Amino acid sequence: MRYKFSFERLRVWEDAMVLVKMVYELTAVFPKEELYLYGLTNQLRRAAVSVPSNLAEGHSKKSSKEQMRYIEIAFGSLMEAQCQIQIAQRLQYVSEDATTPIMESIAAIARQLNALRNSQANKTEEPEVPYTPSPNSPIPLSPSNPFIHPTALADPGATIGSGTKIWHFCHVMAGAVIGENCSLGQNVFVANGVVLGNNVKVQNNVSIYEGVICEEDVFLGPSMVFTNVMNPRSAVNRKSEYQQTLVGRGATIGANATIVCGLHIGAYAFIGAGAVVTKTIPPYALVVGNPARQIGWMSEHGERLHFDEKNEATCPGSGEQYCLADGVVVKVIHQPK
Repeated sequence: MRYKFSFERLRVWEDAMVLVKMVYELTAVFPKEELYLYGLTNQLRRAAVSVPSNLAEGHSKKSSKEQMRYIEIAFGSLMEAQCQIQIAQRLQYVSEDATTPIMESIAAIARQLNALRNSQANKTEEPEVPYTPSPNSPIPLSPSNPFIHPTALADPGATIGSGTKIWHFCHVMAGAVIGENCSLGQNVFVANGVVLGNNVKVQNNVSIYEGVICEEDVFLGPSMVFTNVMNPRSAVNRKSEYQQTLVGRGATIGANATIVCGLHIGAYAFIGAGAVVTKTIPPYALVVGNPARQIGWMSEHGERLHFDEKNEATCPGSGEQYCLADGVVVKVIHQPK
């Protein structure tokens, strides 16, 4: 009988392997042109494969912090797959009925990953001593350690990536996970359970409450607001009702904007200053106002996209090309010659 590695004994890993098979079977009916380059078939399959792969790799790590990081990557890939299945529905590649079993599987795996994440966060482990800069040094940043200003507080158990800068009067709670090369401006609060990917920029006076997940390269403008309960009352304890908000890779949320909980802000979406977002925002969408409404599309470079009669657009800043089909924007990937 073959020896079983420890990760193979995880129920969530086994369920994730089943999900991979379901995704391959689902994408088998996609249009053949989707198989080339970075089409939806390719991206969805890669996202699905990433879930059990990161669980396997993370389970081999010695520390809880390292294991937690790979769990978060697996969770992010799971959310990416869920979003891409919705795109496939909107493109009418598959019916909603055909995706119901796979969506239920994704929801079940998400619950298991959350439970696994909480178990890792509750493990008692000797915390690493954070890098403490000299008060006399203007930017005392070590390349392999985060910079934490003397007036900032990072609770033991918080995971903070190398190269990250945490400035004056910030508070990062235990159980928060902050990636590499992030920046937290003055007076930022990061709650337990929050996940920030690599290169997230958080401007002054932002509170990021439990339930918020930001993928890589997200920008959070000054004094923008996240909520995590739909109907808060001071006299009613609703901690069990916190809703998850996912901010996709590269998204920008402008100053003083408010994001109502339980939503998904699509990758590279652009939320204008002061907007009040009350519904899920698709990738690359430009939204403004109260309540927020979509007025256009933005490139990954942060430039307004203007689509021609062929539903094609070129970013004036980067020269990258985009196409619009059935309300979905996709960046065109050219094959190297």
